[in-house]
Parts: sequence; C-alpha cells; structure tokens
Amino acid sequence: MNSSQNSHQTRRKLFGIEMPDDLTKLNFYSVFWCAMVLILALSYVSVIQPICLKEVIGISPAHFGKINANLIFLNEIAAILFLGVAGVLSDKYGRKILMTFGLFFGGIIFILYGYSDLIAKALGVNSLLIVFIIRFLYAAALAFAWPQIYAIIGDYTFQSSRGKGMAVMGMCCALGPLIAFTLMAAIPARFGILPAFYACGLICILGALASRFGVVDRVHKDHRKVDESMGAIKPLKEAFKVLKHNPALKMCYGAAFTSRADVAILGTFMIMWSVKVADDFNISNARATMQAGLTVGISAIVGIITAPLWGIITDRWGRLQSLVLGLGLVGSGFCLLATASDPFGMWAKISMVICGAGQFGALTASTTLTADLSPKKILGSILGGFNTFGAIGIFILGNIGGLVFDSIGYGSPFMILGSANLVVMAWALLILKAKPAMETNS
Repeated sequence: MNSSQNSHQTRRKLFGIEMPDDLTKLNFYSVFWCAMVLILALSYVSVIQPICLKEVIGISPAHFGKINANLIFLNEIAAILFLGVAGVLSDKYGRKILMTFGLFFGGIIFILYGYSDLIAKALGVNSLLIVFIIRFLYAAALAFAWPQIYAIIGDYTFQSSRGKGMAVMGMCCALGPLIAFTLMAAIPARFGILPAFYACGLICILGALASRFGVVDRVHKDHRKVDESMGAIKPLKEAFKVLKHNPALKMCYGAAFTSRADVAILGTFMIMWSVKVADDFNISNARATMQAGLTVGISAIVGIITAPLWGIITDRWGRLQSLVLGLGLVGSGFCLLATASDPFGMWAKISMVICGAGQFGALTASTTLTADLSPKKILGSILGGFNTFGAIGIFILGNIGGLVFDSIGYGSPFMILGSANLVVMAWALLILKAKPAMETNS
C-alpha cells in the first residue's frame, strides 16, 4: 500500500495528470494541439457550409434543411463506415500513423472543398455532386484521425488521473469550436469565402506535423503482435463480448449516441437558423454566420471554464455521477433553446451556457468511463465502437432534425436533442442505482 502511494507521489505531473516515465510534456502538448485542430476541423464545416451553399453554389434557403440533412447523412455514413475500422487498425498498427495521415489529407481535401464550383464547371457536372463527394472524402479522412486522440489519452494516463487527462483534452477540444465559431467565422465577412477554406486546411496540415513529430505511440508491441496474428475480426468479437456483458459500457455507448450529436448538430442548426432568418433582421449572410458563431462559441467558452471542475469531479465524485449531471444539464439546455424566439437573443445565449457545461461533462465522463472499462489490448476497438455509435447518433438525430427544421420549426431539432439526452440520463440513473460491479482495466 505504501509503495503504491509513494509511486503516485513520485510520478511527474502535468495539469494534475500523472505522467508515465517514457513520456515527455511535448508528447502531451502535441496530442492536446491535435485534439484542438481536429475538433476545429470537424466544427468549421458547420460554419462555412451554409454560406458556401447559398452564395457560391446558389442554393435557395428554402432547401437548406433538406440539403444540410443530406450532407449530414453522407458525413455520418463515412463515419459509420470507417470509425470502427480505424479503431481496429489503431490497435494493430498504432494511433499516430492514422492521425497524421488523416489530418494531412483532411487539410488538402478541405482546401479543394473551396473550389467545388470550379471543379464542377471544369468537369461539366452539377456543383452539388462535387460538394457531396468532397464532403464524403473529408469526413472519411477525419474519421481515421479524430478518434485517436481519445485512445492516445487512454494510453497516456493512469486510471487515477484519467478523468483529468480527458478533461484537459476536452478543454483543448472545446477551443476548436470556440475558434471555429468566433475568430474563423469572421473570415468570410472580412476576407472572403475561399480564404476560409485555406485557413482551416492549413491548420489541419500543421496538426499533421505536430502528430508526426510530437506524438508517441504507447500501444504495446506485444499487443500489436497478438492483434496482427488475430486479424481484423477477432478484436471486434472480443470488443462485442466485453460490451455484451457490461451494462455500464452499453450505457456509455448510449451517451455517445447523444453527446456526439449535441456537439455536431448544435453548430449546424444554429448557423442554418441564423442564415435563414438573416433577411428578417436586415443583416447579410456573412454577418449572420459571424453572430451565430459567437453565440455557439459561448458553449465552448463555458466548456473551457468548467473543464478543471469536470476533471476533478469525474475522478473524485465518480464517472457515472458526473455523466448523469452532464446529461441533465445538456438536455435541459437544448429544451430551453427550443423555446427561443430568435438565434441572436439573450434566451439563446443563456441556453448555450447550460449546453456548454453539460456537453463537456457528458463527453468527459462517458469517454473516461469507456476507457476505464476497456481491456488495454482492444481499447482502440471499443473506442471505435463508441465513436461509431456517436456517428450513428449524428446520422439519425441530424436527419430527423433537418426534416423537422423545414417542416415544423427552427426550434424542433433542439427539442429532439434535449429529449434524447434526458432519456439517456434516466438510463444512467438506473445503472447508478443498480450499482453494478464495474471492472476497470487501467
């Protein structure tokens, strides 16, 4: 017991995270930078897409909901197809190579996204077809990259401070949308639409360089040798077996279903709403995009501010308790947002504060608990399934949201999201009340 306490006391720490002896601060900083870049890249599509569709491609605002729903559909099909594969490949070949190549090619593809109309004219095809193809390729590239940040933090941390590790990484992830919806949302109005595509693309390429030279793989070589002999199917079977017999892990997958959709869909529908009603407020589409970005940015600011608190309570109070609180907050926040009369008012901003705190807590607690419950040799595969369920959530809730946005009202997608989060919160409460024996794998 004393030797265990002494080992905890003598370990080096970074932001309260206990550091393994074979890692440096640069390794952690590089992962945190990549986390910020990846979530920025995922978020910025929601910022630039409405104004690009309206002003470059020439889509009528009357069809925004349907077209954005179709793009979300395509994006999540790519994620569903490749996230699980990425998890298995990361267990076999390492996290770093997938993250590096995903970031690099994602950056190149996003720059090409800005030339969709020119590419379509050169090929003599409909511009929307090129938009759909490039969006699919972009989603596929990032699907191999962004899940690795969670697996890497799981590899880098001890169970005793894993909550803090996930919280610090989550704070960096929150910086991504904050920059995307504030600073980078202003680029189209000030510099034009094409420079916005270049800015995001180049940031992705810088992230690839940080991954290549700053990240270290800690997937144990003995595990990787075993995995290579098992092939691709055996790790998936083992992951399914673990999931089948663990109620808490099943609930974490349910939390992924709603939590990933919260982050992805919030920005999409707020920007759509703002651009669609821009004429009613006598402002330009670019101005509406910037103002909506600032409103959504509030949720990221709140996430950053509350990050240290979520890290502490996740480690000390408990993963499940923190998850219940986070889901309750985000569910309530979305239901309040559904009652807002416009996307620029104070009611929307208050809702964003509640959503921001809840989103961050739900993501931190659910990801930490999933990593705790995963055997090390199939951590990537289980997190791959976790992220795939998140993609399925975005796919289903995003498409439903797009349909009701056009047919029922602007607030209806947020009411659906809020209700979904509250349902998973009730599920988590049942798991907490039952107090199952949750075997962890530190």
